[in-house]
Amino acid sequence: RDGMIRVSGREYTGLLKTACFQKGEMSCLSCHSVHDSSPNFQVSRGMESNAACLQCHQSFAAKLEEHTHHPANSAGSLCYNCHMPYTSYGLLKGIRAHQISSPTIKASLQTGRPDACNLCHLDKTLDWAGQKLTAWYKQPREELSVKEKSVAASVLWATQGDAGQRGLIAWHMGWEPARQISGENWLPPYLATLMQDDYPAVRCIAGRSLKSLRGFERVPYDYVAEDKLRDAAKLVFAQWQKLTKPKENPSLLLGKNGDLQDEQLRELLAGQNHRVVNLNE
Repeated sequence: RDGMIRVSGREYTGLLKTACFQKGEMSCLSCHSVHDSSPNFQVSRGMESNAACLQCHQSFAAKLEEHTHHPANSAGSLCYNCHMPYTSYGLLKGIRAHQISSPTIKASLQTGRPDACNLCHLDKTLDWAGQKLTAWYKQPREELSVKEKSVAASVLWATQGDAGQRGLIAWHMGWEPARQISGENWLPPYLATLMQDDYPAVRCIAGRSLKSLRGFERVPYDYVAEDKLRDAAKLVFAQWQKLTKPKENPSLLLGKNGDLQDEQLRELLAGQNHRVVNLNE
């Protein structure tokens, strides 16, 4: 609703809406190069780090942890994980936003765009992220629903979001930094749910993310075999039951024994956003 790009292939038009371009000297060539780079993403050598941002914002180099509130060598202190999160979709995966911004709960509530905090901390609620943003950056608190205070934001987007949101969350459930930060032993049942999504693209991403998890690398799954989707999901659930269960966590709908609360999950799925979504690249 705020006009930010949701699809890849529009990075330049996203850049045009960025203060770093409008008020500064940033251009595509600030970070990218055709020849001084690897073919993948064509990011210039050395720019796959905070050097990309510190070449202009040099004052943050000496106070990195003070600004990010994360250890200097962590994913939370990489500038682009907060200011260019994977909120665009393309090529059956998440793509970094090129309209550089700062995470806010207000934007997530108004647009449905996942905030950077909850894309790393998949196990946390919007309320948790809002508290951090208020404490660290003096952002005003937003009025949240009971679900937004009690259920992890990733779970809400995965179950009640539109197809674009569900695809992004499916991708982030396989993103290594998010798995390291949030843990991964609670992810299989949610990925199994997304593997039965109405959209083949969402199913494809979910299946790929599942196979990135330990113990699920060889799960047979064909995202276009619609008559076998439920059987594949049952197999994932059965495999998950054999593994060490996660701890009780109400925000992830996990009960005392680490079991998924099926009734609560079904209630969330009943409120899924079924709007038709076409993200054309």
